Amino acid sequence: MNAVLVIEDDDDLRDTLLRYLNGVGLSARGVPSAEDVDAELARQHFDAVVCDVNLPGDDGFAVLARLRARSAMRIVMLTARGVANDRLRGLGLGADYYLVKPVNLRELEMVLHNLLQRSQEVQGARTSLEDSGGDAAPSDAWRYQRTGWVLLAPDGQRMQLSNSEARLVHTLVARAGEVVDRATLLAAMGRPGLEAYERNLDVTVSRLRRKAEQTCAQKLPIVAVRGEGYSFQGAAYVEP
Repeated sequence: MNAVLVIEDDDDLRDTLLRYLNGVGLSARGVPSAEDVDAELARQHFDAVVCDVNLPGDDGFAVLARLRARSAMRIVMLTARGVANDRLRGLGLGADYYLVKPVNLRELEMVLHNLLQRSQEVQGARTSLEDSGGDAAPSDAWRYQRTGWVLLAPDGQRMQLSNSEARLVHTLVARAGEVVDRATLLAAMGRPGLEAYERNLDVTVSRLRRKAEQTCAQKLPIVAVRGEGYSFQGAAYVEP
């Protein structure tokens, strides 16, 4: 059973979230502030965190940065703030998803389900790699190394990425096989969802494709989906 930590200072909302998540088959525990997080993490392992931004003391962004620096767990930011800059900041710090209150509980459940399912698929790929002795990655898998901003081709060739390229690749690889809309990709790159930046996304993808061909002698499987966004259509996972 997947464990979820809910960090929410509103007692009523925290109780509502815990009751719902526990009722749909998750093992959810809650704390009211950032100060309580470390003790809870020391007590047990969590697969995902639902974190409010407006916390007493250290805010949710501080918690997010601290968690992301030491863990690949899935993190959903849950906040009353709807300001675009807050969403960009959360995504830039490594949040997997950003929901604005009042949140639809069914939507939160589905978001967590999808994120946790992808985590299990990634863990399965890592287990296969370890079982093989760690000498080679699965034959068809691309690997993004968050530390160092490096994309490894299936044959082990290394592709060094810039900041914006790394953010784009991280988002696509973490959701490999899915179509990621342009607004989400622009937000991940730290670019507002404005028409002026639309071309920037396409240019970055084109640059990545050229870099893969020149550096790895391979075709990067990032596919444009007309009218929607882009999709990483190859086996891939994110490494710590």
